[in-house]
Amino acid sequence: MPRLPTFHLFNLFIYTGILLLLSLDALSQSAIPSGPPASPPSHIANSSYDPDVHRTSVSPAADIAKTGLTDDLSANTFLCFTNSPSLSPGQLPSLAFPIKSTKPYEHFVPIPHINNKAVLKFTLVNSSDTEKAVFFCPGFYYDSIQLYRSYDKGSVRLEKLPRILPNDDDSLGYRRISLAARDTGTFYAVLTFIRSATNSINPNITREDYISQGITLNHKNKTNIDIITTLFAGIMLMMIFYGISEYIQTQKTEFLYYPGYCICISSLLFLKSTLHNTTTPFNFFFESFLDNIIFCLGHISYIIFHRKFLETKKNYPSLDRFLFWGATIITGLMILYVLAFFYWPDFGVANMLENYTKYVLLATSIIFIIKGLSYRNQLMNYIVLGNISLCTLAIISQVIIATNFKLVKTVSVLNLAIFYYQAGITIELLFFLFALSYKNKMEIILSIQKEEKLKLETERKELEKQVAVLAAKQDERNRISADMHDELGSGVTAIRLMSEIVKSKMKENVLPEIEKISHFSNELLNKMNTIIWTMTSSNDSVENLVAYIRSYAVEFFENTAIDCYFSMPAAIPHREISGEKRRNMFLSVKEALNNVLKHSQSAVVRINVTVNDQLVIEIQDDGVGINMEKLRKFGNGLNNMKKRMASIDGNFHIENIDKEGTRTTFGLAL
Repeated sequence: MPRLPTFHLFNLFIYTGILLLLSLDALSQSAIPSGPPASPPSHIANSSYDPDVHRTSVSPAADIAKTGLTDDLSANTFLCFTNSPSLSPGQLPSLAFPIKSTKPYEHFVPIPHINNKAVLKFTLVNSSDTEKAVFFCPGFYYDSIQLYRSYDKGSVRLEKLPRILPNDDDSLGYRRISLAARDTGTFYAVLTFIRSATNSINPNITREDYISQGITLNHKNKTNIDIITTLFAGIMLMMIFYGISEYIQTQKTEFLYYPGYCICISSLLFLKSTLHNTTTPFNFFFESFLDNIIFCLGHISYIIFHRKFLETKKNYPSLDRFLFWGATIITGLMILYVLAFFYWPDFGVANMLENYTKYVLLATSIIFIIKGLSYRNQLMNYIVLGNISLCTLAIISQVIIATNFKLVKTVSVLNLAIFYYQAGITIELLFFLFALSYKNKMEIILSIQKEEKLKLETERKELEKQVAVLAAKQDERNRISADMHDELGSGVTAIRLMSEIVKSKMKENVLPEIEKISHFSNELLNKMNTIIWTMTSSNDSVENLVAYIRSYAVEFFENTAIDCYFSMPAAIPHREISGEKRRNMFLSVKEALNNVLKHSQSAVVRINVTVNDQLVIEIQDDGVGINMEKLRKFGNGLNNMKKRMASIDGNFHIENIDKEGTRTTFGLAL
């Protein structure tokens, strides 16, 4: 993965962005803009609304007979703010109207004025010969709108206009005004703002029979942002389903928190887009209160997701503590915001808490990025890159909101703050999918390693068990061989000695039975020694086997007419061989030597031993050879040798050598 940007450059960029964001936010809340900004009045902009479109130039007294869809009254509307809790209609004419145009308030109303009432004063004229009616919209968003008409006939008299709304679901922000033929009227509009930083003063009038189109024009977007927002919401919906399915399969709680974040953010942006500038009770509640709650809950879920997904408690304890306190502080500020909103009369307190929440979230994101980069972990890097994208594009979104900056001069999504915020979330989502894929791959690798380790551990235990069993068998073999040597060996030796003593005393009168006793006891002693040699575990080596065969062969042919020559390597490598293999190999060789003595009629027998990857023993005589077609007299012996060698996975081969002898070969893989 490529190296991430240098810390110093990245920190400089981030800190500059923070200072710029805080300065712009402070400016937007306390200063009056110098021009007519057109960006949406929210912490997440969501509209392509452009005040320069569908506007007509108006005279100081707007002519309602010439009114179109949305005629702007900002230039000839006087404005004043009053903090009087009980403003009576009779006081309206006496108010001072220091503000001669509402143009500076089209973007948003400064927070200190949200607690006050706004009073608009404007004049309308009807130049036609018939009565005309228009619908008046003072801007967005107002808890109450009350219109009064001034009549000046010697003394000022105010008439409260009836509350007539359009026949439309989106109607709370409109009031009907009618003028008789050739009539002129001065009107006062007393406005109470909803408790939101998104309020604006943008008075306009719409011809009565055009009101449906005028309402649509006021709150519907003029670009493709609706399509983009819908597409974005669809992507988030897929992630919600994906997260829930992952939770069902894995039971990992992080896949509940990420869908929670997706639900909150997608709902927030979708509602911001679809409810833009609508004057409905739900949108008033959403813009004034609910949007910040959804925003906080979404990012609290997001922080918890990071802790669970990255396993910060185990892998990064200091980062885990930081994220925990970040989520705790945001939760505390959200609770204070709820209390201040409902129980504190000054909206500035609730707005301050909302801003502090955003500052804490921004600081948390930046510190998380800085700390995450320091760990140099690939999974962490994916998450950090997603946060860098989201944080950077969120700052760009805030800059557009505060400065009304336009990237292109025409109406375009590129001028909309919500587009960049959605782009940031989409890129963050992409990096999350990279991180998830990487984590799944690593978990599969770890799972395979764990299974292999468990398998090796099981094999090790099984091997230890087999070694223990083998050791027990060896101990038992050693015990039996020792008992045979001590008990049976001494007894057979005693019988043999006594038979020899009897033979010596009887001299020429030796009974045949005594000879047999002596002979059988001698054979029994030899067989018993072979069994004891086979069972003794200390003899389990190729070197010992070869030495034993050599000793036996020399002794076997010692008192016969056959000369025995034994050839073996000067140095035999140490190779272990089991007692069973030693026994069968020796007995096979013994059988072959016995056949040479009985049937070969040879004068010389040569035994050659080679030891490499195999133990090979060749027994070659110079006798009459063997008739391969008439093996009856060798039948049992040859069959026994074949069976013995087959039982130890060895090989056996017998052949004539130019009809002048026989070669018997035994092979055993080591």
